[in-house]
Amino acid sequence: MSKKEQGSAGKAYLTLYNAVQTASWTFILAKTLLYFHEKKCYKGAFENVEWELGLAQTAGFLEVLHCIIGLVRSNPFLTFVQILSRVVVYWGVLILVPESRLQIGLPMLLVAWCIAEITRYLFYVLALYNACPSILIWCRYSFFLVLYPTGVSGELLSMYSALPYIKERGLLTYGMPNKYNISFDYHLFMIFVMLTYIPGFPQMYGHMLKQRSKVLNPPKEKAQ
Repeated sequence: MSKKEQGSAGKAYLTLYNAVQTASWTFILAKTLLYFHEKKCYKGAFENVEWELGLAQTAGFLEVLHCIIGLVRSNPFLTFVQILSRVVVYWGVLILVPESRLQIGLPMLLVAWCIAEITRYLFYVLALYNACPSILIWCRYSFFLVLYPTGVSGELLSMYSALPYIKERGLLTYGMPNKYNISFDYHLFMIFVMLTYIPGFPQMYGHMLKQRSKVLNPPKEKAQ
């Protein structure tokens, strides 16, 4: 296969992947908002979109592979870290501890995740064909101003609410003594994960602000 054919195949694949993710997150958001409207509460909202959310969120790990094989130019490590944090919240908190779905952090992270991902994936699809309208570019680099702190707050509230249940039930905890002579305390691990948000949030938010300024307010060329 020639480089041109490889490039065409890669573009077709990325178009399909990003289009499917756009549709998936749009479906999750629509189903979530409809639930909120009908039930007038957020309890049960997670169960309403549980498998769709898990599939769409976990499929994000494919983006690490995209970086590694050169389909996109993003940093594979940073991509992995960004995706991992949400996957940990989904599988390691919301799935593992049902009680964590009953607090206000759930609708916060759910809506923030959906809007952010719809905007991101739609941007990626159209960017492949240099067809992004200016309004979408603005949304892509502006929505995070509210969505990122909202989503992070929702994630932290969910993790915090799960802590006592993780400790009480000894979830995913492997104590001593044992034949491997190792131990793992999932309760302490979750506390550590929460603490990583302290340096991680301002660093990532600052990076996104710089990207926003670079894209929406590019430096003007000096007159010759």
